[in-house]
Amino acid sequence: MGNNFWPHLPLRIPYSIGMAHWWDPMWWIFQIVVMTVLLITLRKVAMDIDRERAEKRSSNANR
Repeated sequence: MGNNFWPHLPLRIPYSIGMAHWWDPMWWIFQIVVMTVLLITLRKVAMDIDRERAEKRSSNANR
């Protein structure tokens, strides 16, 4: 595969012969963890908003 196929941090390290082999997999794992936490958080917020709206509708219907 080419050198630019996998995304990586755009950092240049002085006096380095190149990126270590472990960096790319760790970067992908970090991205997966961050995106998973973000999606779970957004899902929780959306479900809380839906629950509040449903409770408001049911309380208005009971009046």
